[in-house]
Amino acid sequence: MKLSAFFAVLLVLTLVACGKPTAPESAMSEGYGTTHEGKPAEGRNEVQE
Repeated sequence: MKLSAFFAVLLVLTLVACGKPTAPESAMSEGYGTTHEGKPAEGRNEVQE
């Protein structure tokens, strides 16, 4: 019983620490297909059209 309570508390703490998953609002957002610096992606990260 103590072990399952420990894992339940651990799960709750993990969910609180990580928060909810995030994602871009839409695929058509302004920065889609660019690097974090705003430059166009190159190579394998390039957006295929």
